Amino acid sequence: NAHTARRLMFWGGIILALAVAVFLIVKNVTYDPTSGKTVAGVSSAEWTKGAQGMPILMEYSDFQCPACGAYYPLVKRLVAEFGMRVQFVYRHFPLGQIHAHAFEAAYAAEAAGRQGKFWDMHDVIFEKQKEWSGASDAKTLFVQYAQGLGLNVEQFTKDMGDSDIKDRVQKNYKSGEEAGVPGTPTFFFDGRRIQPPANYEAFKAILNYELGKK
Repeated sequence: NAHTARRLMFWGGIILALAVAVFLIVKNVTYDPTSGKTVAGVSSAEWTKGAQGMPILMEYSDFQCPACGAYYPLVKRLVAEFGMRVQFVYRHFPLGQIHAHAFEAAYAAEAAGRQGKFWDMHDVIFEKQKEWSGASDAKTLFVQYAQGLGLNVEQFTKDMGDSDIKDRVQKNYKSGEEAGVPGTPTFFFDGRRIQPPANYEAFKAILNYELGKK
């Protein structure tokens, strides 16, 4: 009847208006208008998750950064949900001037990576961020984490001080500087910096919108 038709038109209009609003919000805030720079391409030596050859979501992160720690479970959830459609890349951007153990944490993750456990150490370091961040001797804790992951602790300790590992972290940092990374965490999608999403749903909406354009 006419009443039902009016109700359907009313709610249909509201749903359409909401859809348009979401589209415009995502469209307008996805990319950071203050940055015209793009990030350096991904090499085969990068730490990645997800599907090779897919659009790249890249994070520049500092293991001691509280905001990075807050984004950690969000990013992990995104990787789990979008892993077949997106390739996630992690790059170090330790803010050593304000985080005393940031570089050491990056070296620990890289040292674990030499034994095939980069992502395992990455997760442990973020999950135990409060524990080691306030410690006077963070390296001792990193060694304990390595032991818990079943790593060769002697090799791990040696690798933490290896010049090639330090150069790798520094190379990540330099690429971030060249791309205009203002702080951590900073995200890039397909080479362009995106606005930091406020929460998981906002991040998911951005990815769905961008992937829908592919």
